[in-house]
Amino acid sequence: MEWSQPSESLRLAVVRADDRVVIRVAGELDVSSASVLAKTLDRAREACDLVALDLSRVTFCGAAGVDLLLDAQDQAAAAGGGLTVTRAHSAVLRPLEMCGGAEAARLVRGVRTAPLAPHERRRRCSLLSEALSVALRITGAPMGNAQLLDPAVGALRIIAQHGFEQPFLRFFETVDDRETACGVAAQDHEPVFVDEVAHSPVFLGTPALDVLRDADVGAVASVPILSRAGALIGVVSVHCPGAVVWRDDRRQALEGLARASCLI
Repeated sequence: MEWSQPSESLRLAVVRADDRVVIRVAGELDVSSASVLAKTLDRAREACDLVALDLSRVTFCGAAGVDLLLDAQDQAAAAGGGLTVTRAHSAVLRPLEMCGGAEAARLVRGVRTAPLAPHERRRRCSLLSEALSVALRITGAPMGNAQLLDPAVGALRIIAQHGFEQPFLRFFETVDDRETACGVAAQDHEPVFVDEVAHSPVFLGTPALDVLRDADVGAVASVPILSRAGALIGVVSVHCPGAVVWRDDRRQALEGLARASCLI
């Protein structure tokens, strides 16, 4: 997937998927970038009646962004087509839900599903947090995070972290793609070891690479935490500044941690 940067605060990737055009958006939806996205939506509607928006990497959505999304939904319906939001960051969901009323609810109705039961969420968060603490200790990494697979958004969500600040935490609030080590680990149910982020095919050309550079992340290791039945619970990742060769002993220790966690 190729990303473009039509404005300073916005990156876009447009792909044709089955019977619709999918537009992935990263960055901020302010006055200037909203107009850029509006033009992209117009071109997409000319090519296909059905358009889907992935807004999971939008970290700011102002009034101009809310107005754009609601207007685009109305325009698509008037033309006999449809506009849906398949994924959305909380920075988009909150202003839409606060300002958009019934129209906004229709636009994002496919984003939210049933959450975990409170006691099950607490149990899983505790397991992942403990696994993160152990992973940091055995690798000596100065940074790391634990992500819970949250069925309410159909994505990994950070529930514990060490060594990170904004905008890293805001950008990676949820992950549900293969443009991150944790996303690949989650989908493949296999550990992912990246020695050098800047030259990894996982990150090349993606908005995530810029955020990792700004956070001084040069290497990352992500291990999936599975249930006894093999279902994904979440992912634990550790991060190092600068390139790192993940030695066999570190790899084996992290893989052993993942296996042990699934037995708890």
